[in-house]
Amino acid sequence: MRCSSSPAAAAALVMALWCAPVLFADPTPPAKQPLDNPLETFNPKQPRTEEEQDRLTALAHFSAGHMLEQRQQLPEALREYERAIRYDSNATPVLRELVPLAFSLDRPDEALRYTVKFIEQSPIDAELLQRAAEYLAEAGQWKEALKLYKQAAQQMAKEKPSAQQVAVQMEIGRLSFLTEEYGDAAAAFKHVLQALEDPEKFGLDAVAHKKLLGDGGATYELIGVTCLEAGQPETAKEAFEHFDKIRPDPATLALNMARVDLASDKPQAALAQLQKFFNAGATDQETSPYEVLAKVLKKLKQDDRLIPRLAALHNEQPKNTPLTFFLGEQYRAAGQLEKAQDLLEAVHAEKADEKTYAALADVYRRTQQPEELLKLLAEMLEKDGSLGALGDEVKKLIEDDKAVTALIEAAQTQGAAAKEQDQYALRAAGLIAAEAKRWKDVETLFNLALKADPKTAGELFLVWGLGLFMDDQYAEAQAVFQRGIDEKALPDDKPDLYYYLAGVLEMQGKTDAALAAAKVAAEKQPKNVSYAIRIPWILYHAKRNEEAAKAYQDVLDKFDADYTTDGVRDACREARDALSNLCTLKNATPQAVEWLEQILDEFPDDAGANNDLGFLWAEQNQHLHRALKMIQLAVADEPDNYAYLDSLGWVLFRLERNAEALTQLQKAADVKDPDGEVLDHLAQVYAKLGQTAEAKAAWTRAAKAFKKAGEEEKMKAIEKKLEQK
Repeated sequence: MRCSSSPAAAAALVMALWCAPVLFADPTPPAKQPLDNPLETFNPKQPRTEEEQDRLTALAHFSAGHMLEQRQQLPEALREYERAIRYDSNATPVLRELVPLAFSLDRPDEALRYTVKFIEQSPIDAELLQRAAEYLAEAGQWKEALKLYKQAAQQMAKEKPSAQQVAVQMEIGRLSFLTEEYGDAAAAFKHVLQALEDPEKFGLDAVAHKKLLGDGGATYELIGVTCLEAGQPETAKEAFEHFDKIRPDPATLALNMARVDLASDKPQAALAQLQKFFNAGATDQETSPYEVLAKVLKKLKQDDRLIPRLAALHNEQPKNTPLTFFLGEQYRAAGQLEKAQDLLEAVHAEKADEKTYAALADVYRRTQQPEELLKLLAEMLEKDGSLGALGDEVKKLIEDDKAVTALIEAAQTQGAAAKEQDQYALRAAGLIAAEAKRWKDVETLFNLALKADPKTAGELFLVWGLGLFMDDQYAEAQAVFQRGIDEKALPDDKPDLYYYLAGVLEMQGKTDAALAAAKVAAEKQPKNVSYAIRIPWILYHAKRNEEAAKAYQDVLDKFDADYTTDGVRDACREARDALSNLCTLKNATPQAVEWLEQILDEFPDDAGANNDLGFLWAEQNQHLHRALKMIQLAVADEPDNYAYLDSLGWVLFRLERNAEALTQLQKAADVKDPDGEVLDHLAQVYAKLGQTAEAKAAWTRAAKAFKKAGEEEKMKAIEKKLEQK
């Protein structure tokens, strides 16, 4: 979880949670926690269950953490605490040590991950739950905050009505609305309505009541909109009427009543209310009144009357910009492009935004006006720095080969002299040509753009080269990146061209040259982990495994203590993941397990690490129940990931749940080119179930897959199995 608030603020909140008397001064003795129990005497005739062993492992890590903390070896202590809680997730005493320690080490993200776990597992009073939820909501963690607010509301339900209850219900309503859980939002807002109507009952003074109302009664408006979404028009009507009493506006009230009537299946009444709104000449509701009109007419089966009514209204209100845009969009949808163009251009001249850019681009493309389209794209690029405002229109444009050709020709004609004022047109056309993978045209256009304005060279070479790179045009991308370097297109302290050059060189098997380029980038930005980790990635990709392992370790040695710089933690996670894979390749399973354990210490919900560690344990026939839970977590995160499904099938097989295993492995193998390992696992399950023919067929496919992948030893092992059947 990444939070926008400062670490200091987060620390203050969590320390308040930990220091609160409710946690440590409960007058009744607390129930014993798993780690509070004494060690049981080991009976060799009764082997411990996996759960019992996990609890003992957790206790060992917890004790080690205490010892290390006393010695002031704080990072090491934190890792032991994290390992302990992962082996016994109900061990609240561990969390009481872990979270304050994480904050004291300036690791706010880790602390917050475990704070959420602590709050979910431990009895905390409603006020503290509310404070924690406020922090999470401010950090954008809406679903997590909502969960805590609901816990707080549940605790308060039996108490006397209070301002605190109302505040919690208000937040439940607001966050439920943001997460589109409209039924829950409406239920919460009903409590808020009661408090607004009878503030004394809930202990709201004048200041609190005014705050709850929101600016100009905005809370009533939000409640009204929410109840409409929840299918509760009567409550919405009540809220809108209250809103109008605070901020009287006949036009707004008429529009809101039209919405209520539409939701109540009263389209004629809604139409009458809309007419009141239109008669008032209001223009401050954007396009929503006209959207309601479209829905009403559709309900009345009078869709064909929409454009005539809008056109008549536009004649009366020619300066109504939202109406002009909406009518233009209706003309565009109806194929009346000339009328659409006139209206949309008028709106665009007044207020250029993403909607008008995309709409006009569509009109110009469909009416074959390449010069106008080029002008629009150039304007967009100059204003926004990209063509992102086109949205889905980019796809439509690049699929229209005739339009792309005309656009490119228009740009070449306009920019033939390569004047500075033509740079945006040339660059825009070049970007469209790149999207269409017309690389010869890209070369022509970008070369003209470089002549028009050499100051943009760095950006152009990056866009150009990356486009080629993504299209697997490695040699061509190499030439572009190298040209950018030779022409010193970027400042010396921005080695991006070297970084990407290293990538395309490695993809061509030029590992030594790739390493040389990557090292230049890393030397120019020695504190940037993104450049540093490129070096071990190249070695890893080239299967120079020993060198890669050392290089990844060097990255960890240099950056692993940094918990504040953006990107460092993810890079360190990547390094540990690669090191685990490298250990697996040389059958160093304990070391592979430890690297994955370290990832999970810091990121306990990491899907990849949970899957990989679960699979390793399944392969070793160890910790099978724990492995199953971990792999299930990964599958829940990515239900269609065939590797995760394979792991799930394999651990179920190890647990002798063969029918379930077969279902998961069949899903994993149901891809275009299934992996040989997946097919081998599937075959073993078939064989276990006595389905010999299916097992042979799966092993035959596995042998072919291994051969195709160049894994001769695995292919021979499968062929040996086939000979024995």
